[in-house]
Amino acid sequence: MKEKAIEYLMQNPILHIGMIEPIRRGSADILYADFDGVLIKELKSKAYMISVTSYEKGQELLNLIPKCSLIAVHQKYMVEYILNKFKLTKRFECFQTVYTGKTKREIKEELEVKPLEENQIEVILEHYDKLSMDEIKELLRNKSLFGGYKEGNLIGFIGTHLEGSMGLLEIFPQYRRLGYGEVLESYMINLLIDKGLVPFAQIEVNNEKSIGLQKKLGFTISEDRLYWIF
Repeated sequence: MKEKAIEYLMQNPILHIGMIEPIRRGSADILYADFDGVLIKELKSKAYMISVTSYEKGQELLNLIPKCSLIAVHQKYMVEYILNKFKLTKRFECFQTVYTGKTKREIKEELEVKPLEENQIEVILEHYDKLSMDEIKELLRNKSLFGGYKEGNLIGFIGTHLEGSMGLLEIFPQYRRLGYGEVLESYMINLLIDKGLVPFAQIEVNNEKSIGLQKKLGFTISEDRLYWIF
C-alpha cells in the first residue's frame, strides 16, 4: 500500500508532507491507501492522519478507527464529523510549510545551540503550553528539543514534534526582535537536512508573524489547509 499512498499524497505534496514523511521514515502504519484517500497512524505520536476525495470515503475510513484522541485531517468538510464521532473539542487550522531546498542556511548570528536536558522541563513549561508535560518529557528524552544560548544565557528553544514536524519555537520576551527565531529555525533546517530529512512545519492560519518567518526562510506554504483535532 505504500506506493498507492505516496501516489495519492503526491497529488498535493506540500499539503500532505506531514503524511508523506512518516511513511518515508518508516514511522507510519498505513491503514488504507487507494485513489480516493489515505489513512495512516503515525506510530511515534500515535496520531491518525487522513486525506480523502469525498465526505463518504472519509466516513468510511474514520469508522475503521475504534478511538482517537489526536488526528490531522486535510479536508475541512470532515472536521465536524471527526469532532462529533470521537467527542473531541479542539482544532488547529493550519497551513503546511515545507523547506524544499537542499542547501543549508547560512547562520549569521552566533548562538550556542544544544539539546535541552530533562531537568530543564520547568523552564519549557513556563514558556510553552501547547503540549502536555508527558509529551515534553518524551521530547526531552529523545533529544528533540534544543536550546539557544547567548553568552551562557538560555534565550529560547525549538524542536521537532513526535511525528517529525518542526515546532515549539519560543523566544523569551526579553530576547525577541533580535533575529534569534530565525537563527534557531535555520539551525533546525540544517540539522534535518544533515539527517536526510525534509524540514516541514504546520503554522496556524492567523499566526502572521510565523508565516512571515517561514517565507523569509524560504519555505513553501500550502494553498490549502489542514486541521489538527484533539
